[in-house]
Amino acid sequence: MDGMRSAGCGVRPRSRVRIAGAAVTVVAALALAGCGSDDSTPDVPTVTPASAVPAPATTTAAPAGTVIAAARGKAIVAARGRFYVLSDDGTTVLRFDRAGVVRPGTPTARITVPPLTILAAAPDGSLIGAGPDVVVRIGTDNTVDPTTQTGVADPTAMAQAADGRVLVGTASGSVVVFGKDLSRVRTISGFVRIDGLTVSPPGADLDDEQVVVLDRAQSSVTPINIDDGSKGAALRAGNGATTSTVDSFGRVLVANTRDGEILGFFGKPIVNRFRYPVSGSPYGLAWDQKRELLWVSATATNQLIAFDLSDGEPAERYRVATLAQPDSLAVDESTGALYVLSARGAGVQIIDPTTNLSSAQVPR
Repeated sequence: MDGMRSAGCGVRPRSRVRIAGAAVTVVAALALAGCGSDDSTPDVPTVTPASAVPAPATTTAAPAGTVIAAARGKAIVAARGRFYVLSDDGTTVLRFDRAGVVRPGTPTARITVPPLTILAAAPDGSLIGAGPDVVVRIGTDNTVDPTTQTGVADPTAMAQAADGRVLVGTASGSVVVFGKDLSRVRTISGFVRIDGLTVSPPGADLDDEQVVVLDRAQSSVTPINIDDGSKGAALRAGNGATTSTVDSFGRVLVANTRDGEILGFFGKPIVNRFRYPVSGSPYGLAWDQKRELLWVSATATNQLIAFDLSDGEPAERYRVATLAQPDSLAVDESTGALYVLSARGAGVQIIDPTTNLSSAQVPR
């Protein structure tokens, strides 16, 4: 189990209860003073962007759950009892239905798409993808809508707002907002690069939807307003933030790979709520809404660790072995099934929380 959590910045969010405005003001002031902030971060690199630490050449422990054969891919997405893998060349989306997944694993469908670099799930179970100068929607029936030309040459991150607007982050430091019809609405610039976009889910403990940008070249998180294009204060996320996700309550969860920790940010204004050490180079993140667990992949040790955040600070609950180089994670919100995509082409690992975790529980 990892060491003691960092003190001074942990604040327990109130589950499903709105926090009073006065309390937010006091807590925000304390958190900003204790954990640091930056109201005017220039769009210049402040750190060398971090990346996943290479896994050992060989694995010693058998991966938990089931591993199916799959070629190396760019991304994995899960939705409504299915999971999808974007091929390494970006031209094919492989769909797998859980009921039909058996070794060696045969895709239910192969969906041909224009070259994509990123793939994301939409709230209705469909997919959205982006590549050089294109955005596409992929229906639950595997149909690909006509390609929209975007003028965005270097997409690196993607998300969808509750009202259907599509957000695309770029390697050149901009967030491009598209309407539900994929018409270009506005561009929000001023970052070095966009490596992650999170959108708070409906029902989060926030007054309204919050969109947050992760920039590896500044190791920072910054809220943005997609309605008017304004930016909030940037907060430093250690010295090597790499990936981010958002939980059911609206907390933005970040892997700080270089410093070996996970961080949590929450509120308006957004503040740092916790920093917690994680050994083995934390990288991939996925939120299990069904069980309210944060899954973190440790690439240097080929492990997955589940943290319970219900008390405001991470508490380790499960630790399991993975296949080689577990860079990409996805959780199916409808079932809680966890999917791990190897960045070395070792396949896809499927972990069923109802059957594969009983022996992996960490004593409280």
